[in-house]
Amino acid sequence: MILHLSIFVVTILLIQDLALTFLLTFNFKEFGEERFIENGLPQISILIPCRNEEGNLPKTLTSLDQLDYPKNKVQVILGNDNSSDASGEILQNWSAKRQYSEFVEIQGHEADSKMNGKANALSQMAKLASGDILLFTDADCEISPNWAMHMAQTWLRTKAGMITGITTVSGSRFFHKMQALDWWLTLGMVKVMGDLGISVTSMGNNMLISKEAYRAVGGFEGIPFSLTEDFEIARQVEKKGFRNIHEVSLGNLVKTKAQSDFKKLLSQRKRWMHGAMTLPFVWKLILSVQVLFFPAILGLIILHPFEGIILWLSKVLIQGFFIYRFASKTKTYLKILDFLSFEIYYLITAWSTIVYYFWPSKIDWKGRKY
Repeated sequence: MILHLSIFVVTILLIQDLALTFLLTFNFKEFGEERFIENGLPQISILIPCRNEEGNLPKTLTSLDQLDYPKNKVQVILGNDNSSDASGEILQNWSAKRQYSEFVEIQGHEADSKMNGKANALSQMAKLASGDILLFTDADCEISPNWAMHMAQTWLRTKAGMITGITTVSGSRFFHKMQALDWWLTLGMVKVMGDLGISVTSMGNNMLISKEAYRAVGGFEGIPFSLTEDFEIARQVEKKGFRNIHEVSLGNLVKTKAQSDFKKLLSQRKRWMHGAMTLPFVWKLILSVQVLFFPAILGLIILHPFEGIILWLSKVLIQGFFIYRFASKTKTYLKILDFLSFEIYYLITAWSTIVYYFWPSKIDWKGRKY
């Protein structure tokens, strides 16, 4: 019984990974290829909420200064979400020197019972937005010079209500590199499914929402409470009939800061798990097979060591090829040897996340408990 169940799960996972790789190769959609003249570009509003990010703000603000987009068509809204460090002062000083920027002190926390802290901040900031499209990123991110241009042109070409870009994790330590591979794998699956028309999620650190779609869902104050407000607003945008696409390119690549230790990583993943539990059945099936593979392959190795090891190596090879090929879409080229280490990392973090999700503890997000 155990042998048959193990073979079944391992087989399903290998078929799934092969299918993902096939679709990535032959069904990958690029939406932002055309280039529009400057007069045709839309007015954009860039929203960056910030809570206790004084150490990361210099890189974020420098990348904003390097943005390749007509300044007369840019509005930058910086929100200080009750920071206890020097973030507010840094943001206010930067904004005061730029006519296209506005600084906001976020009032209250969870002023509406249906909003978490970040959604509350974004809700207040969005009320000041004058752009045709709203672009979102985080205060610990570095955007590329072409980010706004690429996202805006993608919107002009597709008129999608929501566009999600691509984000990678930066950092030189081994732990940081493993997180980066994890993001490439997950976002690769999201892109493949999105290109099939199965897309119900987004990513708040690299996201575009048209003003029309944002108003249609009632803004962040109009969506149900969620610890993952980006997941939820994406779902509501789709419910209103707007198109939700995922655009992956070097032009809209954003770099985010890695989690510094395993405890913070698990806390982040516990919050994401709350969002994942609301995903449709097909997504839950894909994620479940990924996690169940590990006990299945370990059981198979115990019963049939040679065959089990060969099948595990096959999975590593197919998965590694998928990650490598997906990352290369942004001209990011990964080290092949890291994929072997990643498999052990993935095993540990996947099951640790499940245990921590059901552990009776609150989620800590920048000093706020949920």
